[in-house]
Amino acid sequence: MQQGKSFFIYPFRVIYLITDQGFDGVPVQVAISVKKKQFKHAVTRNLIKRRFRESWRLHKSELNATMANKEKSIYILMVYGPGEVLSLSEIDSRMPQIVNRLLEIINSANTP
Repeated sequence: MQQGKSFFIYPFRVIYLITDQGFDGVPVQVAISVKKKQFKHAVTRNLIKRRFRESWRLHKSELNATMANKEKSIYILMVYGPGEVLSLSEIDSRMPQIVNRLLEIINSANTP
């Protein structure tokens, strides 16, 4: 059984698993988790998730292309950390850092 690895870039803890099994044309799969304990109202949790998805949509293309070229898959879980709701611009400013870190990890992996 494979274990995922993780890193933290504010406001997300990023947990990922790179695999060459199951490559079926979908090289990147992402999930977002916002803790119910921190945000009691579903409206607030959904707002954070919408902001994340919009930011991810704008920045995911390079990661998708890299994984498709390597014919591997990556599964990513992002856990939202802070107790306050961040604006789209704050989340969007961190997303390139997350994508770049993932690209560094993928390119430095010794797997063929």
